[in-house]
Parts: sequence; C-alpha cells; structure tokens
Amino acid sequence: MTHLKNTKVILIIMFLIPAFASISQEINQQKVQELIKYNDSLYASEVLILHKGKKIVYWSDTTCDISVMYTASMLKSWTGLAFGTLIDHGFIKNIDQKVCEWLPEWADGCAKNVTLRHLLTMSAGFRRRGGNSGVLAQSDNNLYVLNSKLDYSPGMKFDYSNESVQLLGIVLERASGMHADSYFEKYLFEPLEMNSTHLVRDRSGKNWVTYGGCITTINDVSKIGQLVLNKGKFGDRQVISEKWISESLQPSSLASYYGYLWWLDYKYSAHQNISAMGDPGNMMIIFPKSDLIFIRSQTCKTDLNSHPEYCSSKWMGVAFINKISGIMN
Repeated sequence: MTHLKNTKVILIIMFLIPAFASISQEINQQKVQELIKYNDSLYASEVLILHKGKKIVYWSDTTCDISVMYTASMLKSWTGLAFGTLIDHGFIKNIDQKVCEWLPEWADGCAKNVTLRHLLTMSAGFRRRGGNSGVLAQSDNNLYVLNSKLDYSPGMKFDYSNESVQLLGIVLERASGMHADSYFEKYLFEPLEMNSTHLVRDRSGKNWVTYGGCITTINDVSKIGQLVLNKGKFGDRQVISEKWISESLQPSSLASYYGYLWWLDYKYSAHQNISAMGDPGNMMIIFPKSDLIFIRSQTCKTDLNSHPEYCSSKWMGVAFINKISGIMN
C-alpha cells in the first residue's frame, strides 16, 4: 500500500466524523479508522457500516469500479430467505418434505430421501466440489445437479455445497410456478426496494443461478441486513415471517456455525454475529445485540488463481470479526 492511499483513507474517515456526533459515545472513531485501513490493505473496494438503521460509515477505493457489487456466495443466504417466503405464501408446506416431490428426475436424491432441510443445512450428502468437478464449472447448471450423485448419505455430515443451493433454486421454481429471477423480484427484492439487484443466468443461458453471482450494490445489500435485524420486517411490511427468520438463525444439528444457509458465530468471537459470505471478500456481518451491520465489497482484486491471498478465507476469522465489533465503545 502506498502512503498516498493510506492518506486517502484517513481523509475520508475524518470527513465522516461529523456524522458520528449523535452517537459518539457508542462508536469509537479511532477503531473505525483502523478497521477501514485494515480492509483497504486487504483489497476491499467498499465498506459500509450501519448502526441502529443509520449509515454511519461509507468508504470506497476510488481506483476501483464500484458501480456494482457481486454477491458471490452471499446469495446463498438470500436463497434461504426466499425459501421462507415459499412457506409464508403456501407454495410448500414445510422443509421436511422430500425433494423428490419436485425433482423426480434427480434419481439419487429420490432414492436416498433427501429433504429440503438437508439442502438448506448443507447436509444432503454432497462433498464440497471445486474447480472442474462442481456445478460452478458447468455450462448447464440444472442439468448437472439433476444428474449428480451424492457422496455420502443424507444427514451424515455438514459439507458446504453449491449443488445443494442450485437444487433449491429448481425446487423454488417448480413449487411457485415462477422463474427464480421473477420470484426473487416479487417476494424479496421489490418489497425491500432493492432496485439495483438481479440474479444472473448460467453460461448456457437457460438457468437462473441461486448459489452465487447475483449483481447488486452495497446499499441494496444493507436492506437484507436490516430485514434480518428487524425479524423479517422492512418498514411497515412483514416481508418474511418472524418465525422463519428465527428458525433460519438456529444452528443445525450437524454444524453449530450454520443455520439455513447463514453462517452463525454465537460463541467464537467477542460478540455474536450472523453473516452471509462470498469469495473473494464479499460479506455482510450482522451483530444483533449491537444493532450493527458491516458490509464489505471486493470488486477489483478477485483473481484467486494468481493471488490466493485475495480470498477471504486466508485472513478472515475471529480476529477480523473482533475488529468490527470493536468499534463499539
């Protein structure tokens, strides 16, 4: 990092200090500056922090194109929210229904009685598939997942899987009778006034991707965070039932750190938090007890093959989480 860039960060934070006037006793401005510098050093493109529903910090790297934000796997958590609306609107009865009810052509899933709960909790029986072995490398995502075989029995273990969430996307379409993009728009994006957000298709152009890659903005992402903090309510509207939000944020039986497609940290860091995560460093971390939302976009430095240090898994952990929660006095 150059001295000039570090100076830029300090000036931006100093410019924001007046915005802290009404909450100066709750937010440590020095810790905020340190947090922004740290994210800048790790290739962040944007950082947005909200406290009690108000945007208190916004920083961006002016050398990077920040017209959009790519969710990567953050979208998985949104797909989890969309499933709540399927129940709320009567498209499905409950998540213990067998997936075969909607996907009869998925032979292995039907033979092994995979349920919606298995897919939502990453316990269907897929191992994590990367590179050329998984759905991410396929042109026709739906064709691939509907012909996939499980690696072990459902309910045996937690294993993070893109395939599971793409299968959920197909169920969503068949249960609702709508294309995934139209469903997300009607039941999630439109109620949240996320006017700059939309799903993307796979390379075949046939299928909507529900496990990652959504195009959005950092401001639109913040509305998802507010929805979760407000227990499914946005403004005066109950977009998702409070019951579903509560169930989604409970640890699964096989992973104390995972709910219905949300990462949970209830005992490892200084403050409990909930997060939606995506490579290489796109994330939203919610601290319910502090009413704090931290959102980070990484739009420019994304070449994981040439620069594996760009990936969030290389540097993100308890220490990073504590840097964020540490801005609270």
